[in-house]
Parts: sequence; structure tokens; C-alpha cells
Amino acid sequence: MERRELGLIEGFFLCLRDSEAVRTQSSRWKRSLLVFTSGVCLEIGALPYVARLAGYDLPWGGWLVTCLFAALGLIGLYASKFGNDRFVERLLVIPKLDLRI
Repeated sequence: MERRELGLIEGFFLCLRDSEAVRTQSSRWKRSLLVFTSGVCLEIGALPYVARLAGYDLPWGGWLVTCLFAALGLIGLYASKFGNDRFVERLLVIPKLDLRI
């Protein structure tokens, strides 16, 4: 019987819940999930710019969050294309957050 691949949203939450389940997925799936999460990071990083266009002024903390999430998004996109499998897995799985639910 063929194993079904998880969807991206399921995989996003699986990274927090069970790191071993993420490690058993295929390399292609991990790279797709990394592209998805990098896109989420880039969207979060763009929020202060959108708020500025809408006329809201953000404190310096908002711009700090922008720099952090934009950097994470760009690193993730680069790693999904050019990084080795171990680096991709390391970006996806944070063992300290493994909740084992």
C-alpha cells in the first residue's frame, strides 16, 4: 500500500508536534514544506510595510520582527533550492518544541 503524503498545513503543525514524523517524509515533501513556511515568514515580514501603506505607524519592534521574519524566509527559500537534506530538515524541525502530542 502506498503511503500518503501529508498536506502542507498538516506538515506545518506536525513540525511542532512530532519531529520524527517529519523526518520520515520524503526529501521533496520537506522542501515543499520549507517553501511554504518561508512564504509564511515573508508574508509576516511584509506586514509592517502594508501597515505603513495603510497609514499606521509601527514602533521599532515591528520593524525588528520584519527583519527577523524576512531573513528566515529568505534563508528558507535559499535552503529549499540549494541546501542539502540535512540543512532543510534542521530548519523545519526544532527538537526543543517537540510537544509529542
